[in-house]
Amino acid sequence: METYPACVPCITKLMELTLKETDLVGSARQAFLDDLAADLSNADRTVPPARTAGAAYQKLLRETGQEDIFRAHKRASIDSALELYPRLKSIARDADDPLEAAIRISALGNILDAANTNSYDLDQEINCLLEERMRGESLELFRSRLASSDSLLILADNAAETVFDKVLIETVNVPVLYAVKSAPAYDDALVEDARRAGVDEVAQIIETGTHFPGTYLPSCSETFQELFKSAPLVLAKGQANYETLDNASRELFFLLKVKCDVVSRAIGYPLGSLTFKSYAG
Repeated sequence: METYPACVPCITKLMELTLKETDLVGSARQAFLDDLAADLSNADRTVPPARTAGAAYQKLLRETGQEDIFRAHKRASIDSALELYPRLKSIARDADDPLEAAIRISALGNILDAANTNSYDLDQEINCLLEERMRGESLELFRSRLASSDSLLILADNAAETVFDKVLIETVNVPVLYAVKSAPAYDDALVEDARRAGVDEVAQIIETGTHFPGTYLPSCSETFQELFKSAPLVLAKGQANYETLDNASRELFFLLKVKCDVVSRAIGYPLGSLTFKSYAG
């Protein structure tokens, strides 16, 4: 997926929100935004929006000297999600179709990322979890692939989402590799975040080798690229993974909440849609 002109205001807004988490103020903040505007006007539009936004975030890290701007936010959001874990676990356990319920729970966690500026009531979202339409019609295909696979590779998204993903990992009946970023990328999950959520208790945590949101394969390690190619089954979480893998040369499944108009048009479902979509490659 390319970086469309409509992505530029969204990336700018994201960076404005991120700046509020830093000590960069006054003229220094404005200078950064001015440089950002120039960078975005000259950005390579052939790369995914997540790659473009990721480059802007890396520049901000260099400018502020901070290692991980969202570390405190991630820890707090994981701890809040862990308070919901028993409720989420019981929903999956008691459902008529535990796999479908766990997939829905995993997708629900996708709304918790710091970049989501859409309003939502998490408690209400949980209450409506099993009634909401799931777009993509890929559940039965995934169930079939899962039954014939000896492992599942999950490409993680935001840090709080790891708690929701844990419910899914505990529901599937195959070993899971859980891939996280190798360095800070907004509030995307790192190894320490996945461990805080307890994912290491139920899956093998691995790193992609990249510090960009999503899974931008050219920036990933050779080891991860080979694993991605050879994995029998891949589940990619969140919009950034859709943006970076919508033309991947293998079958995979996208699980996300549609949170912007550009992705809505690209994937073909309305804003806010719970989406579980297979991709043939």
